[in-house]
Amino acid sequence: MANAKIITIPNILTSLRIFLVPFFIIAMNSKDYSLALKIVIVAGLTDSLDGIIARKFNQISKFGIFLDPLADKLLLLSIMITFYINELAPRWFLSVVFIRDAIVAMGWLEMYLRKKKIANPTMLGKISNASQVIIFGYILLSTNFSIPSMPDFGYFLVSFLAIISLFQYILIRLKNDK
Repeated sequence: MANAKIITIPNILTSLRIFLVPFFIIAMNSKDYSLALKIVIVAGLTDSLDGIIARKFNQISKFGIFLDPLADKLLLLSIMITFYINELAPRWFLSVVFIRDAIVAMGWLEMYLRKKKIANPTMLGKISNASQVIIFGYILLSTNFSIPSMPDFGYFLVSFLAIISLFQYILIRLKNDK
């Protein structure tokens, strides 16, 4: 059960993730991909830790339930936009995952504003988000180290997951609006 506390360790970690977004954008804008990679790693760790701590120490809060997906979307959309500008991944791929995430974020926000309800992520949605984080992390790794670039199959797979999870969210939403 979610509590009404705002200041909890998980919420502080989630807030740190939001705080890191402008620094990630600045690093990407200045083409400091090494710093950008470090920021993404820290953001990923805070994302993992906030959930673990919230569940293990019963610090799940209503504020955190709202803030965590917001932080995730801000970071992912910032990554997509900066990758698009810096041409670090195929633009068709970035367009697909950006449109998916923007639609999901708008639906999530609309549901919260209209119904005061937070949509629970689906397992497919979580897998889609995780695959995006993995591919973006790999791209940053490959820009910093001598490792092969992402094969086209990776882009197709992550795009497929994004599209399928978007359709799942749309079907769930249509079912809930009846």
